[in-house]
Amino acid sequence: MARPSRRKPDDDGVVAVEFALVLPLLIVLLFTIILGGAVYLDQLQLQSAARNAARAGSVTPTGACNAATAELAGNNVGSVSCELLENCSTGVVRVRLTAQQTVSLPLVGDRNVTLRASSSYACPR
Repeated sequence: MARPSRRKPDDDGVVAVEFALVLPLLIVLLFTIILGGAVYLDQLQLQSAARNAARAGSVTPTGACNAATAELAGNNVGSVSCELLENCSTGVVRVRLTAQQTVSLPLVGDRNVTLRASSSYACPR
């Protein structure tokens, strides 16, 4: 007695269709990871500049923001604003830096990112 043969359904092209559906999500995820790393690097540079600005401000109060803007001039962290919160009259120099930048994600669009960093340094006596 012969068994009837079972044929597999035709799956040609299913993988290509699934890949075409998932590809935009993978592209957005990849660029989000890359741009997130770039924004994190900018945050680290901003924090380093705030630390160096507070140290410079402990020697010369007017030099705090000048040191920060000079350090960040070569980096592309966006538009930077510097604030001297306290000077050596209180015994501690406090500096706050804020940077605004626009990040473009493919298939999502532009996003505004605000980075903030602050630091304090004890004044020499």
